[in-house]
Order: sequence, then C-alpha cells, then structure tokens
Amino acid sequence: MAGYSEDRPETLTHPLSPRWLERPDGYRHFESAYFVGRGKETFDRCAEELLHWEVKIRSGFDIDVDVDAILVGSADAVSRAAGAESTADVDARADGVRSGRPPRVRQGQEPTIRVRLGPFRLPEPSRVIDVFETEDRCGFTYGTKPGHPITGEESFILIRTADDRVFLVLRSVSRAGLGIWRLGEPFVRLAQIIYRRRYSRALRTRRS
Repeated sequence: MAGYSEDRPETLTHPLSPRWLERPDGYRHFESAYFVGRGKETFDRCAEELLHWEVKIRSGFDIDVDVDAILVGSADAVSRAAGAESTADVDARADGVRSGRPPRVRQGQEPTIRVRLGPFRLPEPSRVIDVFETEDRCGFTYGTKPGHPITGEESFILIRTADDRVFLVLRSVSRAGLGIWRLGEPFVRLAQIIYRRRYSRALRTRRS
C-alpha cells in the first residue's frame, strides 16, 4: 500500500496515499479537496486546528472525550512510549485538556461526537483509527462504533502541495447504520452533504 509502513493501522480510506485507488465494496465512497490557503504558515496553523478537532467543532459538533482518562493516562505515557513522547509533550497535552481546549486527536481515542440539533445533541460513538503527521500531510481517520447513525470511516487530510497550496481533503466510506438508523438513511445522507459543505469552510474561517 503506497505511503504506508507495515506498522501503520489498516484503513479503508488510505489517507497517506496520494491517490485513493483501493476502495472497498459495499460502501458509498466520497472524496473531495477544498482549497484553504497558501504557505507553510497556513499549513502549520490549519494542522494544529485540525488535530484539535476544530473542523468538526466549527461545523456543528461537540467532541466529548474522557478527560479523566487522558489526565490519568498522561502519567504513564512517557514510559509506554519508550521516550517517543517527552514529559513536556505530555504535560502540555494535559494542560490543554485542563484549560478547556479541545483535546488533541490521538490514535485509539474513543470520542463521542455529538451533533448539535437545536437544544438536542445526537451522539455519534467513534474511535480514532489513525493519526498521521508528515512535512506536507497530516490528519486523522476515525471509524464509527455501534450507535452511530452510519457504519463507516472518515478521514480529514491536510496537504501542502509542491506549489505551496494548502488543501483539506475529505475521504469517507459509509453505509446505513444498524437497527433503527436504516429507516433514517435518506435523512442521514442529506445530513452528510450539509456537513461536508461546512467542513469545506471550517479552516478558512480564520485565514490570515
């Protein structure tokens, strides 16, 4: 698989591959790229925002992560990572959580993503499958868990091209959720269209 090392998790959307060639059967596929801006400064800013869930939050979602688990886990993170993550990195992450800043996306994280519908919040249980950061590409992939309106996977990919343009690329595979969600599939598909439009603008709202 182009762009992946052997120790990376398998995903259906192949977010590190420049071209998405291997698309799974039995799902609806979606891929689109949205221009964000130009330059390394724009890429760095948008990368930090993307990896703190800002695309989802600015598009009408609340991100509910188990903050206590993050803080408790921080105490053991350095030893588990065998030096890959410094004490300063762990402390900075914990401080961000304590300050109310959206927690940074982490592989294995299991947030409940809540859609804001007026006074209501519709939960979308999810699990982060992969987080990736390179010089010119970063982002994350999450998959749905039981209770989510759809079954599938979604990737948010920020790329910086050779001519210094920055794009947000969305890739997803989806099909009807389980149980009662099958009855509401037409409404869920309409909601997907609406929220993808919001995603496309989310990182441009604070362009410098």
